[in-house]
Amino acid sequence: MNCDSHDHTALMPGVSLGSCGKPCDQTCDEPCDDKPAPAAKSRWATWLNNSLFNTLDLCFDDVYQEPKKILIVGGCRQMDLSQHIALLLPAAEIHLVDPDASVVEKAKAEICCRFKFIEASLEALPYDTNQFDLTIAHNFMALPQQDWERAISELTRVTEANLFFSLHRPVLWKLASRLGGFAQAVQELGIQLPVGMPPAFDLMNHLTHYVKIKTRLSPFPWTVYMTQVRPKWDEKLTLAS
Repeated sequence: MNCDSHDHTALMPGVSLGSCGKPCDQTCDEPCDDKPAPAAKSRWATWLNNSLFNTLDLCFDDVYQEPKKILIVGGCRQMDLSQHIALLLPAAEIHLVDPDASVVEKAKAEICCRFKFIEASLEALPYDTNQFDLTIAHNFMALPQQDWERAISELTRVTEANLFFSLHRPVLWKLASRLGGFAQAVQELGIQLPVGMPPAFDLMNHLTHYVKIKTRLSPFPWTVYMTQVRPKWDEKLTLAS
């Protein structure tokens, strides 16, 4: 199916443009013909994907209203994750944000034109407050360019309801890196090892200034949190206490 053979009626305001330059409603389970077929995943990559997707399904039990607008931070790199969310929530408007312009352009060439692709720093997201019902930040610490504290503040600023947030576990990651195929698998999934990791107490203390943790799960080798963003007045009370 090519971009001229399906309906170009925009589904909602802000829908992305297809390669033909028109609003495109092509679903991600059947990509346009001008997009290359995805390469087969290794066993490690398939296992990591299945573990993450099962965890997402459990976390979504705490999302009581289907999100209409979703932000996936790093979604241009983690294309399997983005396409899984698109299939899971076919009516949602999905924005993929990455700070690297080359990564954004590569994603445009490789995955379905349903998404809205944005190049932006996590520390200065180009959105108004409370724009998204759900924000997903998987393997978060690999994504901020300089200031992870500012990046968390920005994620919660643009999110009205739920934030899915995951962090790698350094000890498990180090052990897994010694196993054959793990390094290749994370590369296939568009996942990078963060350069550094702040003390766990400092990171969680900062995160809980902005969110309430509803679910905590541990798919190997990450810890994931499904959280609810605090109202601004609630945040101020927490910061003052």
